[in-house]
Amino acid sequence: MKNILLFIWILLGNITIYGQFNYKCESKFLSFTSPVELTKVPQKSVDDFYWQNDEFSVEITCYGMGYYNTFYEGQTCRGITEQLAHDQSFYDITKGDTLPDIKTGYFRLAKSPGISSNQYAYVYVIAGYHEIKKTYFEARVYCYSNKPKIGLEIVRSFSFGK
Repeated sequence: MKNILLFIWILLGNITIYGQFNYKCESKFLSFTSPVELTKVPQKSVDDFYWQNDEFSVEITCYGMGYYNTFYEGQTCRGITEQLAHDQSFYDITKGDTLPDIKTGYFRLAKSPGISSNQYAYVYVIAGYHEIKKTYFEARVYCYSNKPKIGLEIVRSFSFGK
């Protein structure tokens, strides 16, 4: 019995529990979680949301469905993310993947040019929409520390609330 208790104690002592921080764009029903704490930056408009720390930043802009229908003429978010990445001068753009909790959502990983030719930051470009909530959003998750795995955790957590 003592051996079993010792084994459990050693096992639990080696498990690291990671906290998750929850962030919401309340008026747009959009949320995400992050394994690192981010500070909210004051909004410049009711449709722009920003969080950041020294290693990561999350920038979200929400629009009505009219914007989506006018500017993207029914394109899928897969095509929109590629267009957004090119429009923002990102390079080494990946094929990307769908968002687990937003069936219309899509993301791509790219690199953002830095100050000098040897510097860059990984950036995820995201787009998604919700027909019923009449919301379309574009987001960028910058990984200044070049830790794209943590950025991917943030990206894959995007969801629309109930």
